[in-house]
Amino acid sequence: MKRRRFSFLALLMLAVILLMPASTQAAAKLGTVKLTGIKAMDYNKINIKWRKTSGATNYIVYYKKAGASKWTKIKTLDNTKSSYVHTSSKKYPIITGQKYQYTVKAYNSQTKKSGNYNKTGLTARTIPQTAKLVSAKVKNGTVDITWKKAGGADKYFLLYKVQTDEFTTNWTKLATLNADTTSYTVKYPFKNATNIYTVRSYNSASKVYGKYDDKGISVFVTAGNNEGNNNDKDDVGDDITPTPAPVSAEAMASEVIRLTNIERAKAGRSALIYNASLQRGAMMRAKEISIKFSHERPNGESFTTILNECGAGHISGENIAAGQKSPELAVKAWMNSQGHKLTMLNKENLYIGVGFYQDNDGRYYWVQNFADGNPDEKGTVIFDANGGSGGYTYVIPCGQRIYFKNVPIPQKSGYTFVCWVSEYNETNLASTCAGRVTQTFYAKWAPNN
Repeated sequence: MKRRRFSFLALLMLAVILLMPASTQAAAKLGTVKLTGIKAMDYNKINIKWRKTSGATNYIVYYKKAGASKWTKIKTLDNTKSSYVHTSSKKYPIITGQKYQYTVKAYNSQTKKSGNYNKTGLTARTIPQTAKLVSAKVKNGTVDITWKKAGGADKYFLLYKVQTDEFTTNWTKLATLNADTTSYTVKYPFKNATNIYTVRSYNSASKVYGKYDDKGISVFVTAGNNEGNNNDKDDVGDDITPTPAPVSAEAMASEVIRLTNIERAKAGRSALIYNASLQRGAMMRAKEISIKFSHERPNGESFTTILNECGAGHISGENIAAGQKSPELAVKAWMNSQGHKLTMLNKENLYIGVGFYQDNDGRYYWVQNFADGNPDEKGTVIFDANGGSGGYTYVIPCGQRIYFKNVPIPQKSGYTFVCWVSEYNETNLASTCAGRVTQTFYAKWAPNN
C-alpha cells in the first residue's frame, strides 16, 4: 500500500479552511421580512412594524405613494429594531389624506447583500392632526369654545354632551366649521347642567377624521344666566323681570303619562309603560324644542338620535307641544289634533317617556316619546374584517342607525377595502339599523394590482 504525501503548503491551506467562520464559508440567504402592522399615529406620522429575520445586520425602510412604481429609501436601522415611525419631512413628505405604502428589506453588511422584500407592502392613509382644546367660557348665557388649528384639517366638527347628576349623554355633533375657524359661540347651552365640548378634525378630500379629546372641556351653565338668549335685544326691563317660579319637571311628566293612559283606556288601548331611558331622552328633547320647535334637533339630526344616546331603542313616535299651562291642556291639545291623537293612541306603542321644560320666560314645553318594543333591548351589529384587521362590534339600542362612513376602515395586506357587504345580499348600503337579532357585515376586498 502506498502512502499519500501532503506538502506543508497543502496542510496549511487545509487548516486555514477548517478554521474559517461558517458565515464566510457560505453566507446564509437572507429571508423576506414579514410586515406585521401599520398605523397612522397622527397627521404627519406613520408607524410600520415587522418581524426580525435571521442573518440581518440592518433593516432598510422604504415608502411610496400608493400605486407609484418606485420605492424611496427613507431609513436604515440596526438589527435590534422591528418598528419605525416615519415623521413627515421636506425630503420625505407625508400629505394628509394620501395613501402610502411601506416595505422593509433585510440587509447584511458583511456580504453586502439584501434579502427579498414584500413588493406590495402595507398601506396607510394619514389622518388630520388632533385639535387641541383651549377653553370653554360662559358669557351672557352663551358658551365660547376655542381651540388650536389642526394640521391637515379643512373642517372641524364641534361635538357636545350633557352631564347631570343622573346621566350623561353620548357625543353629538353641534356644528360643522371651516378650517380657518378656531372658536365658536354656543348660543343655547343646556342650563343647570355641565356642558362638555370637544372638536374633531376632518379632511374632506380624503374623507378621514382625526382623533379627538374624548374627555373634552367642561363648563357648568346655570339657569339664572340667560342674558343674550333673548332675541329681542331692545326689550326694556328684561333685567328687572322676575324669574318664573320653577315647577317639578318629573311631576308634570308623571301627570301627562297618567292623563295619556286615561285617554288610551277610553279608546280600548293598553296602558303605556313608563321607561327611564325614554324619559331621560324626552327631558332633553323638551329643552331642545325650546330652541327649535321641530322633530328635527337643533343640530339637524332626527329626534330619535338623542333617545338612542340616552340608551333607548325601538323608538316609534314623538308628540311635541309648547305654551300649554298644564298637563291637562297639553294632552287636550294633542287629542284635538288628528295626527298627534293617532300617535298617542297607537295600539302598537307599548312604552312612554315624557319631557317637560320651563324656560326663563316661564314658557312650558312638552314632549311625548313612544316605543313599540322594550326600549332597553339592545341589538348587535358586527363588522367582520373578513381576513383583515380592524373589525368592530357595536351593541346599541334596537333601531339606532349606524352609518358606514363612521365605521373605521379595516386593513388587509395586499388588498384595498371596497365596502361593507350585508350577510344577506351584495348591496353596499349607506347605513344599517340594529334589529332584534345580530346583524353581520363583511369587508369586501379588491386585490392590489
